[in-house]
Amino acid sequence: MEEIKHEHILVNGLKLHVAQIGSSSSPPVVFLHGFPEIWYSWRHQMIAVAKAGFRAVAFDYRGYGLSEPPPEPEKASFLDLLADLLALLDALVPYGYLPKVEVPALLIMGEKDYAFKYPGMGDYIKSGMVKTFVPELEIVYLPEGSHFIQEQSPEEVNYLIVNFLKCHV
Repeated sequence: MEEIKHEHILVNGLKLHVAQIGSSSSPPVVFLHGFPEIWYSWRHQMIAVAKAGFRAVAFDYRGYGLSEPPPEPEKASFLDLLADLLALLDALVPYGYLPKVEVPALLIMGEKDYAFKYPGMGDYIKSGMVKTFVPELEIVYLPEGSHFIQEQSPEEVNYLIVNFLKCHV
């Protein structure tokens, strides 16, 4: 994992911790994690994606891991995450490239993910309603996986991600 480079990038007034691997001229793949995870949960996938010829990027959300917290954490929202992601892409991605409004996306979930227990979450994802917002979303369910699927089955997740990327880039 010594190949993964770490830096702090100023994004929307905060220093965010960013981990990345792969050539800066390669197509970027951004890994987003759930809470309370940090970039580290994607380490296996980042290395596999970089070896497949892509640039893997993961960051610690504001206030998590090694990223600075916002001045008023209680007022942070999902919109802050989106704003940080777009600003980070602007800072990292050379002109000529992932960001489009509609792009192919991959969601890998374990069938035993506790997120399905949140009211409406299972129906929202399994019914396909989520594709209203992500029309080109491909969903793969791993029967024995739970919420930390990339930690439980890193090789299988690596295989799914790399094949998805090769088909869509």
